[in-house]
Amino acid sequence: MASEYISIRNLRFLLHEVFHAAQLQRYDRYQGYDQDAIDLTLGAARQLADQYLFPHYREMDKQKAYFENGQVHVPACVRPGIKALADGGWIAGPDDIDFGGQQMPLSLVNAGLAIFYAANGNLASNAFLTQGAANLIRTFASEALQRQYIPRMYSGEWQGTMALTEPQAGSSLSDITSSATPTPEGPYLIRGQKIFISGGDHNAVDNVVHLLLARIDGAPAGAKGISLFVVPKLREENGQLVSNDVTTAGIYGKMGQKGYVAAHLMLGEQGRCQGYLVGEPHKGLSYMFQMMNEARIGTGIMAAGTASGAYYASLQYARERAQGRHPSNKDVTLPPVLIIEHADVRRMLLFQKAVVEGSYSLLMQCSQYADIARCDTGQAAEDAHLLLELLTPIAKSYPSEFGIQAVSAGMQVLGGAGYTDDFPLEQYYRDIRVNAIYEGTTTIHGIDLLGRKITLNKGRASQLLAAEIQQTLASAQSLPQLSPLSEALAHASGRLQEVTDHLLQVAANESPEAFLADATLYLEMFSYVVLGWQWLRQATVAAERLPQAASPDEQRFYQSKLQTARYFMAYELVKTDSLHRRLLSPDRITLETDPELFM
Repeated sequence: MASEYISIRNLRFLLHEVFHAAQLQRYDRYQGYDQDAIDLTLGAARQLADQYLFPHYREMDKQKAYFENGQVHVPACVRPGIKALADGGWIAGPDDIDFGGQQMPLSLVNAGLAIFYAANGNLASNAFLTQGAANLIRTFASEALQRQYIPRMYSGEWQGTMALTEPQAGSSLSDITSSATPTPEGPYLIRGQKIFISGGDHNAVDNVVHLLLARIDGAPAGAKGISLFVVPKLREENGQLVSNDVTTAGIYGKMGQKGYVAAHLMLGEQGRCQGYLVGEPHKGLSYMFQMMNEARIGTGIMAAGTASGAYYASLQYARERAQGRHPSNKDVTLPPVLIIEHADVRRMLLFQKAVVEGSYSLLMQCSQYADIARCDTGQAAEDAHLLLELLTPIAKSYPSEFGIQAVSAGMQVLGGAGYTDDFPLEQYYRDIRVNAIYEGTTTIHGIDLLGRKITLNKGRASQLLAAEIQQTLASAQSLPQLSPLSEALAHASGRLQEVTDHLLQVAANESPEAFLADATLYLEMFSYVVLGWQWLRQATVAAERLPQAASPDEQRFYQSKLQTARYFMAYELVKTDSLHRRLLSPDRITLETDPELFM
């Protein structure tokens, strides 16, 4: 297995040279996070990942989780891994200092998460689910619930989950039926089932705390009648942990992520499952969107991390494997060349690199908006929030969908060896596939982008993004070598605006079904433009820094950025042309296809 799985130099480039993360010190909350502190934190994250996460990535596939006698067993490495992340301050990191946190900028938290997910997302996911669940309690729950649950979640002793999906509802949360019956003593009695609950039960923690959606008896139908509850697997009585009538029916045999549990939970079969209301009744779905949106960014980071590990594994193979000769060389007596010498192998590696480093750039961009939205005030905070809302569907979906393609390209670099379990590519391929399903399928995010986010706040979010892209174009235009890249992005951005205007006219004049029929293709086109923007941002910095690069390694780093940006514009961004034609077409092929024709 390759010894490299992520580029810390690339993370430092993004944090310091592209996004100037140390400038977040202007907010009182983030004082002390200068460049040195950021670099020390990244170094500590890498050391932790090298010791507790990366060595166990393959192990967690071979020694998969299993369910036996009512107990979920996970590999022995999971408990010390979660504890190491907790002891390192990563679960509590974003929280207030006086509540055990470090007031760490989200930009830095997510850079650390990039390291952990690239090393072993199947282990790290447990800890960061807990972080999201604890943050939900911190934001909306009573002080009593905060004090009761969060310290042991931050310590890594207790796991947190988000328990949403039900057998009959799937992603349609308005159709959930789990019930919550009030009691005179205060807690609610919970009854129902939850499926596909990541981290939902396992023996690497002492308790599991579910942030669960249910309907209080008599609640309104639909989304307006959903409430949020804390539902622990074990509840405290007289200082002891006792069963809370939450039982595991089994765990799912997943295609990948064999050591990361997805559980089927039964709640209240004995009528003794107690849940504790978070916030106000009937506002549970709005509360849960905080954790869901955090998880969507986290899913993008997990996908980028998996693709990153696959990239470095295939890059190592390409640098070591000799096979074939250049087409111009017909002399079979000469030794074969390393496969990285072949143009098509370099194309596949460039594709992987473009997806991985472009995704990380977008994810750091979103993290910066989240920091500004959290700490600034007035219009600046509102604008940052709108941009984060608009870009979240892309930040989740692009790394997930194109990460799958990137890992597939990595497997192709290895040829037949990539299809064997002698190399990690086949595991990366199985593991990454679920990211396009986690936290809403790609179609759901396409509908969210086109149906909601484009017109958010009367279109202001879209206007803000257009202004950000224009600013990047203006910066790049001062550098003659970037003119072809700038022209390509300006062309694609203009075509995206044409498509957006056209589809809004469809929305005004035709049915919602016609408007949203190709929402996933619109998401894809939008993603290409957003990633083109991020690559132009990176290329602009690289072009400015290259003449002052002090060492051959630094020169190669910036040259690599420029070459990958050229690749993205020439090979990926051009795909917007065909999407432009399709999305402007009046043909309603999918709507007009009778279901009976599928035979």
